[in-house]
This record gives sequence, structure tokens and C-alpha cells, in this order.
Amino acid sequence: MSESQNCEFEIGKVYSIDLSKLMPNPAQPRKYFDEEEIKALATDIDANGLLQNITFTCHEGKLIIISGERRVRAHKQLKKETIEGKYIEGDLLTLALMENILRSDLTAIEFAESVAALQKQKSCLNDEIAEIIGKKKSTTSEILKIASLPEEIRNDARTKPLMTRERLLKVARRRNADAQKKMYDKLCHMLEKPENTPRKSSEKSHGNKKSGNRFVNAQIRIIEGMTAELNASHEKMLSKIKAELTDEEKQDLIAAFKNMQAAIRSMCDKYNPSITVENTDKGPVYMNLADVLSDPNF
Repeated sequence: MSESQNCEFEIGKVYSIDLSKLMPNPAQPRKYFDEEEIKALATDIDANGLLQNITFTCHEGKLIIISGERRVRAHKQLKKETIEGKYIEGDLLTLALMENILRSDLTAIEFAESVAALQKQKSCLNDEIAEIIGKKKSTTSEILKIASLPEEIRNDARTKPLMTRERLLKVARRRNADAQKKMYDKLCHMLEKPENTPRKSSEKSHGNKKSGNRFVNAQIRIIEGMTAELNASHEKMLSKIKAELTDEEKQDLIAAFKNMQAAIRSMCDKYNPSITVENTDKGPVYMNLADVLSDPNF
């Protein structure tokens, strides 16, 4: 008898589920949960309610969380007894991985480990797994290379959102474990500098009081992620360029940065133009890249 025949739920239907019956997914790609973010989420749910249902499935007679474990944890902190969840079916690892890919909120290590586990489970080649996750074969090979890093590095990197795929590739390409550890420590030291420390998305800009607007927090996380990715991409470009850039190439890059700067100014002006924002605690300001390109020594 199939799993669905043993289960009383219908695919795609939303149910009110007893929290005590929900179990974490043993194949969940995310291994680290920020307790401060859980508290902030609980505050938001208490004020605004649950705005997005979790998803769950039935496996070996147990109800398994596929997406929304943080929402479940927040509900438990609020002493709630039930949570709204949509029933889906499929193997646990594939469901969890695809849900997280769609949300794009895994760290580079968590994503790499998930892809490697999925490939092992399905016994497929790199080009096959690339098609499943919607990535190029070359990108998938890089992702799998990261998954082969020493456990000590992987365990530490999973708690560092700014340890991007580009940075971890620099580590993975080193010839042995000792060289990888040395490069990883160097990158960690660079990221620990105050200007590279991202502001907690659950904190308001004017103090340490936890905010409860999940839409604003989500937008802040996206902006901070884009900022980190821009810096990493720029570093990657510089590392690959062997010859000096031509004046035309510099002008094209400067124009692109200035267009981005104008778009950002326009968005900022939609809020209160009289507000002065301090940048000291909010990570690096990448608009200075245009100044770098203008430097005659670049």
C-alpha cells in the first residue's frame, strides 16, 4: 500500500495541524536556525498572524515538515497548539531541497550539501543533477566541489551567510586540507572586519529593538544579500583580469555603477529624504567601486 493510501490528507489541501504531531525533516538542508530570528518571527506572528502556510507530508506514518520549520518553532514559542499547513507528496530530500531552492535562503554550504545528498540519493551524473536544480553543469560542478570541503570548514561556514559560493570556491580549489583551512581562516578574518558585518535584519536601524514587519525584513535580507554578491562578483572579476582595463571598459563599468546608484537614490527618496542614515554598522558601501575604477592605478 502506498504512502498516500496510508495517509488521511489530500494533496494541495490546507489543514490545521497539531504542532505536537509535526516532526522535523531528517533530510532538511538547513542545519542552523538563528534563535534571535525565531524570536522576531514569533513576535511578528503574534502581531500579524501566520501569513504563509507551512508544507508537510506523510512519511512512515509520521507528519514531516517540508518547509516552515522556523514558523513551527515560532508557534511553539507562542504556546500555540496548531498551525496551518498544506499537504504535499514526494521523497523527503527532494521536497525539502526544491522548497529551499525556491525560497533561496540556504547558505552556500547548506545548498551544496543538499545537492550532493540529492545526487547520491538519485545516483545521477552532474549533468542530470544540474537539470534537476536548474543550474549549468559547470555551476553544479562548483557546488559539488564545495560540498567536499572538510567537515570542520562546512560546519563553520553554514552559520556565515556572507561566506558565498565564490569565496568557498577559493577555499575548495586549494590543493589540500591544510591549504584550504588557511584560506578559509583568511576569508573569515576579512569578513569579521566591522565594515563587512551585516546588520541583523531583525533589528531596526534606530536601535536594538526587534521589529515585527516581515516584509521589510525580507527586503532588507534581499538587499544585504545583493550587496554581498556584488562585492564577491567584483572581487571575482578583478581576480580573473590579467591585463589592464581599457578606458572604454572602465567607462562602461562606471556607467553601470552610476545607473545603479541613481536607482538606489530614487528608491531612498521615496521614504523621508530628511533622514540621515549612518553607514558604519550596515556593511560595506559598494558605490565606492566606481571610485576604484576611476583610480589611475586600477
